[in-house]
Amino acid sequence: MARSGRDLGSTARAAHADRVVARPVGEPRNFLQCCLLLLLRERPAHGYELLERLKPFGIAEGDPGHLYRRLRSLERQGMLCSKWEASEAGPRRRTYHLTDRGEVLLGTWAGVLAETRALLDYYLVRHASVAAPAEAGGQGR
Repeated sequence: MARSGRDLGSTARAAHADRVVARPVGEPRNFLQCCLLLLLRERPAHGYELLERLKPFGIAEGDPGHLYRRLRSLERQGMLCSKWEASEAGPRRRTYHLTDRGEVLLGTWAGVLAETRALLDYYLVRHASVAAPAEAGGQGR
């Protein structure tokens, strides 16, 4: 599956045959959407606060405009609603709230991510079983 530049987090090295090639590594597709739904389920928030709260998910880097476009897209889909609220320290802010439809989608994403995690765990166990002997013995194939 091809990945866009906005979905990529960092670069890792992967052994491929007898050469090492750089490959992009990042969060799963639509992970930003999943995280936004979760954060807004925890409590309503404005964009800048969401940017800060996304940091532990590894999404803090990048274009803040992308975050606002995603929020507006989720709002158009009926997953979020927003309203302008006064700010104690500056101009009014648009505060986003999760809707009932967003709540349903959040539950769906939780299930999808749990299934993905199970598949990744299965892969990693299998990988460890073949990687450990090669690493311990220092022998390649």
